[in-house]
Amino acid sequence: MEETSIFRAYDIRGIYGKDLNEDLAEKIGKSIGTFFQGKIGIGRDVRASSDSLHNSLVKGILSTGSDVVDFGVIPTPTLYFAVRRLKLNGGVIVTASHLPPEWNGFKTCASDGTIISEGFGLERIKEIYENKRYASGSGSITKKSVIEDYIEEISSKININRRIRAVFDFANSVTSLVVPQIAKNLGIDAYFINDDIKTLPNRPYEPDQNSLSQLSEEVIKRKADVGIAYDGDGDRVGFVDEKGRIFASGNITIPLFAMNYLKNKKGKVVFDITCSSAVSDFIEKLGGEPVQVRVGHAYCVSEVKKQGAIFGGQYSGHLVFPEMNYSDDAMFPSMKLIEMLSSGNKKLSEYVDMIPVYPTTEIKQIECDDNKKFEVIEKVKEEVKKRNYKFIDIDGVKIIDTDGWVLIRASNTSPIIRVNAEGKTMEKAQALLKLGEELVRGEI
Repeated sequence: MEETSIFRAYDIRGIYGKDLNEDLAEKIGKSIGTFFQGKIGIGRDVRASSDSLHNSLVKGILSTGSDVVDFGVIPTPTLYFAVRRLKLNGGVIVTASHLPPEWNGFKTCASDGTIISEGFGLERIKEIYENKRYASGSGSITKKSVIEDYIEEISSKININRRIRAVFDFANSVTSLVVPQIAKNLGIDAYFINDDIKTLPNRPYEPDQNSLSQLSEEVIKRKADVGIAYDGDGDRVGFVDEKGRIFASGNITIPLFAMNYLKNKKGKVVFDITCSSAVSDFIEKLGGEPVQVRVGHAYCVSEVKKQGAIFGGQYSGHLVFPEMNYSDDAMFPSMKLIEMLSSGNKKLSEYVDMIPVYPTTEIKQIECDDNKKFEVIEKVKEEVKKRNYKFIDIDGVKIIDTDGWVLIRASNTSPIIRVNAEGKTMEKAQALLKLGEELVRGEI
């Protein structure tokens, strides 16, 4: 078992029993305790391995002299909220988020509740882990419930103007502990599916086109205004309109919220480089200023803060709202969308149909040695310069054509280079995809 392979760009994760076990969890706890040196908030999701990994994590933290405030089973955004509200030194939650049940891992956050990823502190935790330079001491543990405070926080930020019927799909996970009460507080006509956290998930944790057919059917059956689906820990959300159509990517969610925010106040909207050109075109049409950033939630948060943006989001479905202290939270945008529907006279499908859709190719995954993939990207960039192509290199190489683009990126977590393209026509998109593939294969 190559222990450091569990450290990824955005979190620490692996398959339980293969990449991750209780001994490693204790060492990770020692590393996190040494890194924060103070009071650390702890939570966990409902995966079968989360309880034992949590216990070992706590044991490791306490051995460094850091204190633990244990919040029990909670959604990840609730941990971020609690760390920020209680002014703790940091936090860690046992979860593998949207990954399948056999996976598990750890997400860490800073004292302000924002994610710690590579480049923002996670590399320092990894360094402590590798060098085994742990602090020593004897910390204390206290248990505290924060769910009611979190429910009140979300409820207080939303104003529902008319009754909306919504179906919520919890994927048999932790969001079912908070959303029903929020919906009740707001007067939402709510129906719930996959809400039993004591059973295995009835669908994949990731809310996407392939996992939300049951929700789509329920929305139509209940004649609901909207369907809302969360991932395994509550930091990603997908939507279903009243016609049963599924929308989970930032190509739809970012323009949706841009409509809501830019009608009242013009400003900047941040999104990652993998998003469709339709996102920037639509933001400009609404009078906003689009700002592209590299992939990764921490980078999106940093840019939203730096630019004083109205909000931001990623293609993967993560969203960033200043009024939620930039926290990675799926419950807030789900309620914000319901607020939007209750305040306007349009159905969700009518809002979605206003957003342009450009032809896109599938994502080609080209295998490339982990130790060489970033070198290959640099060589591709040099070749692109030689050919005098217009390009952006904030994250990989994105070649810009008059009628489309092709993005060439090294995966942060796998020995893969990804290539995908978009065009004003599918023929153009396919031609750009071919160009990207040829550039990569020519350098490997």
